[in-house]
Amino acid sequence: MAEMLIENEDMEQTEEEEMENQAEDWDDWGSEDADPDFLCLFCDSKFNSVDSLFQHCSSNHSFDFQNIIKSLELDFYSSFKLINYVRSQVAVNRCWSCGLTCQSNKDLQDHLHEPVSLKNDGNFPWEDDKYLKPFMQDDSLLYSFGEDEDVQEDCTAAFDKEGLMRELMISEDLENTCLDDETMIEPSSAAFNENESKEASSSSNGSLSMSTSLENVMVNGKMGGKDIESPYLKSKDKHMKVSFANVITKEKKKVNENYFGAYSSFTIHREMISDKVRMDAYRGAILNNPSLMKCATVMDVGCGTGILSLFAAQAGASRVIAVEASEKMAAVASQIAKDNGMLLDGSPSGGNGEGTGIIKVVSGMVEEIDKHINIPPHSVDVLLSEWMGYCLLYESMLSSVLYARDRWLKPGGAILPDTATIFVAGFGKGGTSIPFWENVYGFNMSRIGKEVFEDSAKFPIVDIVDSCDIMTNAVVIQTFDLLTVKPDELDFTASFELELKPDLTLDNTKSTTAWCYGVVLWFETGFTSRFCKEMPTVLSTSPYTPKTHWSQTILTFRQPIAMGFEKPNPDVTAEIGSDSCPARRIQSRLSIVRAAEHRSIDISLETSGIGSDGQKHNWPVQIFNL
Repeated sequence: MAEMLIENEDMEQTEEEEMENQAEDWDDWGSEDADPDFLCLFCDSKFNSVDSLFQHCSSNHSFDFQNIIKSLELDFYSSFKLINYVRSQVAVNRCWSCGLTCQSNKDLQDHLHEPVSLKNDGNFPWEDDKYLKPFMQDDSLLYSFGEDEDVQEDCTAAFDKEGLMRELMISEDLENTCLDDETMIEPSSAAFNENESKEASSSSNGSLSMSTSLENVMVNGKMGGKDIESPYLKSKDKHMKVSFANVITKEKKKVNENYFGAYSSFTIHREMISDKVRMDAYRGAILNNPSLMKCATVMDVGCGTGILSLFAAQAGASRVIAVEASEKMAAVASQIAKDNGMLLDGSPSGGNGEGTGIIKVVSGMVEEIDKHINIPPHSVDVLLSEWMGYCLLYESMLSSVLYARDRWLKPGGAILPDTATIFVAGFGKGGTSIPFWENVYGFNMSRIGKEVFEDSAKFPIVDIVDSCDIMTNAVVIQTFDLLTVKPDELDFTASFELELKPDLTLDNTKSTTAWCYGVVLWFETGFTSRFCKEMPTVLSTSPYTPKTHWSQTILTFRQPIAMGFEKPNPDVTAEIGSDSCPARRIQSRLSIVRAAEHRSIDISLETSGIGSDGQKHNWPVQIFNL
């Protein structure tokens, strides 16, 4: 097994050669005669550089782009949206700053002025995610406006075209959000009708919408199964593509650095190790299944302190490759393994020429560990990882686990855990903060509770929901077989139906109506008998089991929905879901996709109430960004 852990001695030399080659490519581009034409945002003037374009806009049209993005602290995505927003406003002769519509473009140019107040109800007018879609096809400015901000330092960074498409493209046609069967969004599409999307975007307070993540609709250059012509993929201007790619790479790199940097905090690791449900499940699966671990080669993806790697070594593994992207935590895990006599130190011991110990800690993202270690393909017996985030998929770490699975797991090898399931149920008033504010030391502060409730309809809340506040049946909305699931299957749409629990105790014994304030999501991961033959186990984050550091994820309705077992002589003229005409069932459709912001997820929720006579009432779609 020692040959699996041979270091790549030539890696440094190879990287230097690659950098020299790419530097030559930059020189080639610099020698090309033709420069891209940059069209002014406000008139028909064209320029050979971004700087000259923005100087023109500042002096002739009172639009100082650099000063605006600096004073407003706009990031790349917001700046990208701003450009598209301005072009869309100028196209209809409307002032981008004050919104005044002029009779002609000449009148508009005469009217243009320095911006005074750009926020409307606390938001910038370009925050709508539709402005992530280029307003003008082949707009050179969108590729190049950020290239002066030290992007040269990342010009050698690896870039995946499909990754770029997933991050910034928006689908051409947005489908209707109605819950009627004829217009339901298919699981392969996470986009919405543009008119509905406007409402959804405003309700999410500027958070990134479903349509900005196209992993589920963009596969091998096809959109929804149809060939598409994309200016991003077909552009012949290498300079434009690479500068755009560099900015995106920098954005993702920054997110990754912040993400892995956060895991350098020992407070986070203490919280996770103190989670008894989490630790008992993993420790039991590893130590109580000796046939799985004995003499196995194990890879631990995202090892943190190395606790799971220590369990694997304790259970009889012959080699453990512990991968950790946080440089600080990789050093900590190495020291901990050494302190416990389990670190593979690489020095010869005895006469066999092999190093002592079992655990080899590798610092770096699993997608990049080839830079540090040579692991033969399909040579790992057990792939181990605690990758789950809030609502299961937050943090997007599962994609890294699947990469390791496809690259190194042996045919017939085991992955722990090997299943993951997401559940949903409706919750009552007790699942909100309203009861707290109704009686604060004897004083009624329900006005605060009402405002907090309204705000919670815009953002998902991660908190503990008491099982007594669950008022409907629980429904499975998605199950992943982690041995076979593909990365593009992690984005999904599921329809479900909720009914009141038969044993639900109503607050008022005379009432037949209960109020549903939203839905709560939780997950379970299974260490099933497929691999854990001696003792399978389940890790549950359910409200009905002991609490975990994952808590539950709460999606609050804009307004509570009245539900009833039955209502004698309901008022058929009243709105379904009201006290006069409670809904017998709630039909919903929920979509979860990876968001444009790296490692975040977008959640859409469509809700309908079904009356006792089968009539239906639909509520507007809600978009949540986690």
